Amino acid sequence: MSKFRKAIVVAAALTLGQITTANAADLLPPVVEPVPIPEPVSAPGAFYLRSFIGMTNQEVDTISNEFINAGGFTIIDLDFDSSPFIGLGFGYEYSDRFRFDVTGEYRGKSDFTGLDTFVSPGVGPGFSTNEYTARKSEWLFLANGYWDIGSWHGFTPYVGAGIGTAAVTIDGFKDVNLVSNGLAYSGSNTEWNFAWALHAGFSYDLTEDLKFDFGYRYTDLGDGKTGTVRTFDPSVGPFGPTKFEDITSHDIHVGLRWSFGGGCCAAPVAEPVPIAYK
Repeated sequence: MSKFRKAIVVAAALTLGQITTANAADLLPPVVEPVPIPEPVSAPGAFYLRSFIGMTNQEVDTISNEFINAGGFTIIDLDFDSSPFIGLGFGYEYSDRFRFDVTGEYRGKSDFTGLDTFVSPGVGPGFSTNEYTARKSEWLFLANGYWDIGSWHGFTPYVGAGIGTAAVTIDGFKDVNLVSNGLAYSGSNTEWNFAWALHAGFSYDLTEDLKFDFGYRYTDLGDGKTGTVRTFDPSVGPFGPTKFEDITSHDIHVGLRWSFGGGCCAAPVAEPVPIAYK
């Protein structure tokens, strides 16, 4: 075979091989390029339950009754002991920054003591004192809103405010005048008041759905009032109630917050996957 004919045969064989390889590639399925899976993002809309316990540090601005209001009395001391409280709440996480809840709590009995002096001509050295004792407790119901400022390593500080109502009960009121051996007393009485509160605190993530909560709250409970004041001497009295004006409290509380029912793992919709051929 001449060199020219050999060259023609070799060229034809190479051309036939390329055509066969191309046809075989057309029969293979397309190769899909891998596309990264979008990361889940937090979705709002979770509800939560909360429980909490705490201690109060309470104050009263002043007390008043028909005798004190007539003048001549000087208030020396008014003091409430600390008392425990316990409460429950139900809330809604509107977003990762704002949430709302309603709470109800029982605030345990706090002992009250007070002292005043007044001029009493012809009695002893010319003055007398009144020593007051009583017990106070409340039911407090609030609707609250919070701003979660941001999260750092599981810690989320927050501030908030709330409004609601307080049922303030004054019980076991006594007014003792040691100089004249006088004693007045009153039974239990409950007053429903407008109440409001300011909140500050932080939460810490124990799990994805469970948070530990530590908070401070300034609470305005309104006024308290005794029932009708009576004496052991039936010829004296009865008298009108004694009013506890502007009761406030600095509260510290700890608790747990459990979230449920939210879209915690909603992922964004991915773009259509392009098909690539190899």
